[in-house]
Amino acid sequence: MTRANFVQKGSYEPAGLSEEFIVRLLRRHIEEILSTYAKPTSLNPQVLDVGCGLQPFRKDLEALGYTYRSIDAEQNLEGTVDVVCEIDRLLPPDVTSYGTFEFILCTEVMEHVADWNMAFSNFAKFLAPGGRLLITCPHFYQLHEEPYDFWRPTPYALSYFGDRFGLKILHQVNAGDAWDVLGTLLGSVYSLPASHSLGDRILNKVVSLCSQFLFQVLMKRRLQSSVHLHGKFYLSNIVIFEK
Repeated sequence: MTRANFVQKGSYEPAGLSEEFIVRLLRRHIEEILSTYAKPTSLNPQVLDVGCGLQPFRKDLEALGYTYRSIDAEQNLEGTVDVVCEIDRLLPPDVTSYGTFEFILCTEVMEHVADWNMAFSNFAKFLAPGGRLLITCPHFYQLHEEPYDFWRPTPYALSYFGDRFGLKILHQVNAGDAWDVLGTLLGSVYSLPASHSLGDRILNKVVSLCSQFLFQVLMKRRLQSSVHLHGKFYLSNIVIFEK
């Protein structure tokens, strides 16, 4: 299959209603993780940005002192992807010539990666001893970048593949609560009347207005500050592995 030119982010900001909760949530967590877990410890540290897109975190990583390297399954619009390749394939010499990396960033990519065995094998191969890997991927989200949308992993899936390839978990978060899940759902769907009857059209209008109102309330965090909605639902997996 030939990959389409999917929308790529130059900055980590929501591009639509469906992204309002998950992107803001991820940006906050990623920024905290970079300041806590990604500080270089060697003299000439390298970072690899896997599935880099338009490289929204490049400046942050370079500001930490890293030499920035990037791979993606397709070249971006600015032509700044160092090596065009897929993380679940045998990586070309252009990547292997860089040596090992102190930090690997892989955000919102693994749901689009078919072969996790090969991907984690590559991560383990290219991490320096003591190197760290940040993976984020959604647990609840709509289909996107089809047909390259394969997985919605659980925390146990990430733990399993880390253990299998000698990567221990330093930090793991099931990010976002049930309110965030509901907000993401409301931002991803719309209603239509089931028929042309007056009753169905009126009911659809009521549903539509109620959905829009609830979405706006959730965006302003009013309900969340007063009512905690409990349940085993969350938006995104966030994991730091260490070799």
